[in-house]
Amino acid sequence: MSKNKLQKFAENATFPHLIQPTKEEMFRGFPLKNRWNHDFFQVDQPITLELGCGKGEYTVGLAQSYPERNFIGVDRKGARMWRGARTTLDNKLTNAGFLRIPIDFIDLCFGENEVDEIWMTFPDPQPKKRQIKRRLTSPGFLEKYRRILRPGGLIHLKTDNTLIFDYTIETLRQLGHRLYFYTHDLYGSEKGGDASGIKTHYESMFLAEGKKIAYLCFSFNDTKAHERQRNSLSHPEYEPSFFERVYQVVRMVPYGRVTSYGAIATFLGSGQSARMVGWAMNASHTSAASVPAHRVVNRNGMLTGKHHFGGPSVMEQLLENEGIRVKEDRITDFKRLFWDPAREITGDPPAPEG
Repeated sequence: MSKNKLQKFAENATFPHLIQPTKEEMFRGFPLKNRWNHDFFQVDQPITLELGCGKGEYTVGLAQSYPERNFIGVDRKGARMWRGARTTLDNKLTNAGFLRIPIDFIDLCFGENEVDEIWMTFPDPQPKKRQIKRRLTSPGFLEKYRRILRPGGLIHLKTDNTLIFDYTIETLRQLGHRLYFYTHDLYGSEKGGDASGIKTHYESMFLAEGKKIAYLCFSFNDTKAHERQRNSLSHPEYEPSFFERVYQVVRMVPYGRVTSYGAIATFLGSGQSARMVGWAMNASHTSAASVPAHRVVNRNGMLTGKHHFGGPSVMEQLLENEGIRVKEDRITDFKRLFWDPAREITGDPPAPEG
């Protein structure tokens, strides 16, 4: 390890605004959880996180622009974080701090609804298939963010990497989250504000190389949507189209579970075949509300609809993100993971068409 790094680590240990908890401290009960404003900032203001903050350009820049808010840069690389922590101290910013942890433990360090906003600036794209779960916008990480973010809180992503950007859009679409804005060329669009007003170290390098910067902004879907879908399916006066009734059932399939075309057709009791349900799934991208179509397979657990996901491996990736193992286009533990709407959905199924 270089002498420069050792010096930075030593100085980090003296910074009162850079918190470096051990795993044991986080798992035993992190003392700042639910108390960041009270104990750390000592002022009650909305909290914004910069995940994978690196040198903390967004944390520092936003803190300077919005003294009425609190900002925390989160990363595991202490040598990089030193720069942001040093700048914060030199500029006497009392509304900025840093937390040195792996992002995996973010929900151990913040309480429910404690965070108001999240920025992810140029995260590692984790390009290999075995690394998909490590992407900061994979479903597992999104669930961690949901636990700490207030309802309606915004999440921003900036990246130069098309792979993780397109993956994120597809993941958000499949999970039904609200995508408010996205562009593959931030500086070629009319989007301004904080998205283009602050540039990170790496962003400046990418722009100098002529690369385009992509940006998106989203929030999580309504946590009560599942209950509304359940109620609408059992309501005697509700008579949507067959395709929409299929989508309602699919939206109720739990995370980490799957169902089949035939099971949906049987539940709806419409006399329509599994093939008709398949047609509905192929057109699910046209639905006004997102449909987790990757959770529907054939009666043998085969991924027969994989070619309708914008790439031959996207459906498999989405399933594996939820902990569902796939081998040779077949779900390996299909019987255990199978979700039968006829048994799981309470109330009578909606009346058949026609």
